[in-house]
Amino acid sequence: MKTFVILFLLCFNSITILGQQTVVTEIDDNGKLAGQSVIEFEDKSAEDIYNKAEEWIAFTFMNTESVTQSKVENKMLRLKGISKSALGPFMGFEFDLSYQIQLDIKEGKLRFTANELNQVSQAPPYTKTSLELLFKKGKLKQKKGFIKMKSQIDETLTQIQESLISQITGKGKDDW
Repeated sequence: MKTFVILFLLCFNSITILGQQTVVTEIDDNGKLAGQSVIEFEDKSAEDIYNKAEEWIAFTFMNTESVTQSKVENKMLRLKGISKSALGPFMGFEFDLSYQIQLDIKEGKLRFTANELNQVSQAPPYTKTSLELLFKKGKLKQKKGFIKMKSQIDETLTQIQESLISQITGKGKDDW
């Protein structure tokens, strides 16, 4: 019975992980930290995805005009943002994560690309630190703090992406 329960939990955990679209950051060809994933929406047109993505930006960010960097109708949206207290605590301090997200849109598909990732201090002078420092020769440094920070970056970007997916699919709508 104990073996059955363990096997069931392992299978359930595998199915849950496979069902999620996680954003995994890596060093790209230019030596920059970036993450990317492609999400498919079988019943959505490019126009539907684009409109829902614009709605998501409006609901998620306080000032849509300052966040939106570029857009091409029904094809692409690029935005800059900051997730507060996404990193840390490290040495007793919390840090923000700044990012640029590009949403490339096609019929039934959306490519979510996160780049220009920086750690930002929460107090003046709001120092930005490039997150490529987590890597050496393209590989993640194996100290506990670096591994934790990389995990927090991926988790934050995945949460942002999941929020966008919920907006596009209409799941999690609050019908008040």
